[in-house]
Amino acid sequence: MRWLTIIVVGCALSVSFWRTLTPSAPLFERKEGDGSVVESYVTGGTRTQFSPTGDASEIMHIGSAERQLGSQVTALKSIRYQTQGDDDLRWDIEAQAGVLYEMTNELALQDGVTVYEATNQATLNTETMLLNMDRKRAEGHNEVLLTGRGSKTTGSGFELDLVANTATVKGNVKTQYE
Repeated sequence: MRWLTIIVVGCALSVSFWRTLTPSAPLFERKEGDGSVVESYVTGGTRTQFSPTGDASEIMHIGSAERQLGSQVTALKSIRYQTQGDDDLRWDIEAQAGVLYEMTNELALQDGVTVYEATNQATLNTETMLLNMDRKRAEGHNEVLLTGRGSKTTGSGFELDLVANTATVKGNVKTQYE
C-alpha cells in the first residue's frame, strides 16, 4: 500500500510538472473582434536580399510584422528599406506602416514616407508610396515635397527609379529656389 501511494503521488507530480512546461497561450491566436488567426508575428526583424556577387543589395528593417492565416500579405510597422542603384548610390526609405505583398514583392508604404538619396542629398516626403522591390521602382499619388541642394519642389505625385537614380515629380509641379 505504501508503494502504491508513492507511485500515485509521483505520477501526480510528474503530470503537474509536465503541464508547467507547455505554453499557456495557443500556438495560433485569434484577434479580438474579427475572428482572424495570426499565422506569424515578428518583432524587430531584418530581411536581406543578396546580389549574385554575394553583397547585400537591399535591406529591410521592420519594427514588427504580422500575417493572418491563409493570407499572402504581411502588415508591417516601423519600416526602413535600403537599396543601391547604379554606381552604388544608396537609397534610404522609411515609413511608419506598410503592407508587404509577397506574391508580387511589392511594398505599400503609408503614414508618412521619407525617401533619402545619399549622393545628391535629396529628400522626398509624401504620405503613401508603392514600391516594386523587384523592379526597384516606386510611385505615389499624394502630395509630395522633394528637397534638394538649394531647391524645394512640390507636386501631386511622383515616380522613382532606384536603379537609374531618378525622381520625377508629377502634377501641378512648383519649384522654389533658395
